[in-house]
Amino acid sequence: MTRKQSSQDVRRGVEPGRFQRDFIANIAPESHFHLALNHLSNTRVVVKDAAGRFVWVSDNVPRRHGFNHPEDMVGLDDRDINPPQLVNIYRRDDRNVMQSGQPLLGRVELAFDEQGMLNWHVTNKLPLRNRDGEVIGLIATIQDYPGVQPMPAFGSELQSVVDYVFAHVTEPLQVSHLAALAGVSCRQLERRFRNAMGVSPTDFIIRARLDEACRRLRTSGDSIGRIAIDLQFYDQSAFTRLFRKHLGIRPSEFRKLRASVTLR
Repeated sequence: MTRKQSSQDVRRGVEPGRFQRDFIANIAPESHFHLALNHLSNTRVVVKDAAGRFVWVSDNVPRRHGFNHPEDMVGLDDRDINPPQLVNIYRRDDRNVMQSGQPLLGRVELAFDEQGMLNWHVTNKLPLRNRDGEVIGLIATIQDYPGVQPMPAFGSELQSVVDYVFAHVTEPLQVSHLAALAGVSCRQLERRFRNAMGVSPTDFIIRARLDEACRRLRTSGDSIGRIAIDLQFYDQSAFTRLFRKHLGIRPSEFRKLRASVTLR
């Protein structure tokens, strides 16, 4: 008898979906089934209710936002810990998941890392339902990039473009050159980026530059004008305008914000 046949014999007469539901329904709340999520390598987990409030966060989440314990974040929402523009993005995606009842998988977006800096992450969001089948919240997993390889929505040609952008963020970058690197047309690259990340190649380049700008605002004493020129922005005014558009605050405010968070 093959291993597959043996498995089928054991499962004979069992409907998998019902079997799983019955088992999970019998788990006592005090068994702390969810605490296993604290031990997932390179993965943070948050659970939100329908209003977007944090119900539970894994142990590796609080310090990224200046808190000491997971309980400190319970009842808060994204507005309490993130810049306004990021809040708008996160809440838009949350609404889409909860209204559609469909998961959002492989989303690449900016979030704060352990050093209190913005960095790229891969996010998956899945709806949570009550016993009547109504969506009552969601569970999200967040993984660091580039620690996750390969990223789920990427083909090898798109991965090479992403790596190139990160490696050359202080240099002039043209979409036509990136398309040539991937061996596709500019239109094809545009479509693949939007499918994988929800942004155009041009927006991705801007966000990559802003990511590096956040790192330098947080860790260096460089002037905002110097950072703007080094990262290929036209001037400080253009940099400040884009920074505020994407993050909802000025570079100077971000520098003060992250300094205050580290002292919380």
